[in-house]
Amino acid sequence: MADARETHGTAVEGPRVRVAVMQDLDRVAALWTSITLHHEPLEPVFRMRRDADGELRELLGALQRDPDAAILVYDDAGDLPGMCIVRIDRSPPIMYEVERAEITDLGVREDARRRGIGRALALEALDWVRESGVERVEVQVAVANIDGQAFWRSLGFGDLMDVLHKRL
Repeated sequence: MADARETHGTAVEGPRVRVAVMQDLDRVAALWTSITLHHEPLEPVFRMRRDADGELRELLGALQRDPDAAILVYDDAGDLPGMCIVRIDRSPPIMYEVERAEITDLGVREDARRRGIGRALALEALDWVRESGVERVEVQVAVANIDGQAFWRSLGFGDLMDVLHKRL
């Protein structure tokens, strides 16, 4: 995961993807909020309650404690411009395939986009899934999120199922 270089006899760590630690959770929550706000104009279902900060931090804490989940961050000398959440789901053993992973959230701060940060996070998430022994990964991408659709397809993801919905 780490990229270490030698500079004047001292190892200097470069930008890297790593697992988030407790001290990162406030910044991860801010990134998650900005990702959600970015998606709000695409579809009303993505609207986030403005009073959800406490619940968001509780959710991140629970994810961090879950052995079937990982919160990954892109760390560039202490700056965290990107995050990714990946988790493993298990279903009842009525099917041959009872495990799947899902990358539930991936986002890069607006001022740091188009620099390979999202790709680095996604590839690290895929490695985490592979190391967990799970053979299939899903992502859900809004139809209106053209950039997100192109990003995931560039990593080899393809159509599996249409999610239909209806407002009442």
